[in-house]
Amino acid sequence: MDISNNMNLPIAIIDKIARDALDNVTSGVSASRDVTRIHLTDNNHSHQTTAQAILENYDSLTISADKITLSEGDADPVITCSDTTIAGDSEMAYVVLLDGVLYADGTTAILAGSASLTLVSPLAGVYEIVLYRTADTYASGTIAITVNEV
Repeated sequence: MDISNNMNLPIAIIDKIARDALDNVTSGVSASRDVTRIHLTDNNHSHQTTAQAILENYDSLTISADKITLSEGDADPVITCSDTTIAGDSEMAYVVLLDGVLYADGTTAILAGSASLTLVSPLAGVYEIVLYRTADTYASGTIAITVNEV
């Protein structure tokens, strides 16, 4: 069973979110010029609803960073999500890609309605950071940070 959205979304990120949310019932993600698909191994309605929520709510959270362009050796950038949607959550998951390749992933606590993540000692390259809810709407937010070589 394929769940699709009429947008070309980043495969590595959608795959990570889908596998976290759906575990063994996703067999992968594919994208064409204008469609992204999450491939499910069953026809369970709950799994379909979750997959659809991941696609529909991609990049719907507001994410900010104290700097989006810096040089190697500058102070570490801090990425923050204070979107009202996460107010009742206790943690968010994150994915960090460096030049399109998985660099880091994990979870971060939500304190007083805000989640933050520090990109520690970043190397030169373009980082795509995604913070996402691990339940309910599976809403996510993205931001790109460019680190220039010194």
